[in-house]
Amino acid sequence: MRSELLSIIAAAGDGTSSFGGDGGGGGSFGGGGGFDFNSNRSGGGKVEPRGEPEVEYVGLVNREGEDDDRVVVHITCKLDDYVVDERGKVVTRKDTQRKRVTLRQWWTLQPPGDRWRLVSIEQDAEGVHHLDADVVPTPWSDRRVADEALVETAVADKVPAGAAVKDIAPAYLADDARSVALDLSLADARFSPDLLEVAARRAVEAWMEAVDGEDEDLEALAEPAAVDVLLYGGTPRGRTRVVVRGADMQTVRIDEIDPHSDPPAMTVEVDLEATWYVENRDTAAVVSGDRGRRRELKQRWRFVLTDDEDVPWRLATVVRA
Repeated sequence: MRSELLSIIAAAGDGTSSFGGDGGGGGSFGGGGGFDFNSNRSGGGKVEPRGEPEVEYVGLVNREGEDDDRVVVHITCKLDDYVVDERGKVVTRKDTQRKRVTLRQWWTLQPPGDRWRLVSIEQDAEGVHHLDADVVPTPWSDRRVADEALVETAVADKVPAGAAVKDIAPAYLADDARSVALDLSLADARFSPDLLEVAARRAVEAWMEAVDGEDEDLEALAEPAAVDVLLYGGTPRGRTRVVVRGADMQTVRIDEIDPHSDPPAMTVEVDLEATWYVENRDTAAVVSGDRGRRRELKQRWRFVLTDDEDVPWRLATVVRA
């Protein structure tokens, strides 16, 4: 794989590389200190790698098939990073007077087909979470296997065909939403709090993947309005984007439950610890949050019950993100 990484770095330097996704938060190749040279190459931007990089293998995810396999490496290399303006003058990055800089980044790669694909680039401070991430060396050690088994069991134990949840739900509900869910789960196992936790965890993982990669996994779990809030903060697409890295789900609490609605719904409070920020997609400037600091992130999500055997609870509304 080392030769593949050298090829990617060389291609980034001459402008021929095609990275996956949209490059990560502040994730252009180059110093990341004031210019995005790959997108500004027509204006005289230059990124010229010097010497071989140091490559440290940090993370591994080996799931069934190749679509979700990932390898994370930490890259350190020297490069000349500058712009030549219209008058031929060399302009260096705003934080240094020299062309030669040291690049430190975290790269996430995917092995589809006959070559590695660069999925995500994270700057040095924002990628530290990879050091604590779970390693999945084999498909059968993946937590998703247990989650899928739980979903399959719960769906098999739902209300009988022809019956509706509202018909088995009591007219008056207890104040404790979790207790109500536990009572309902005796008649329809899809109301199990454990299943809601799986739904929330899947949404968090798909959210992180969609930041730099494809949106399909998140769109399979959430309504378009919810996807827009998670990825773009509710602003028009293209102006800003929400970046979440290394999200560790701390707790999931059922806050409200409405088995009488059509479809039945549950609202949960999801407490995360993550690196979170909003950036301007044109300039890569951070609008809010911090690339280099982890913080507590409280989410309030409304899920609705579906007939989908793979996705029994679908994220319908992001009440707070």
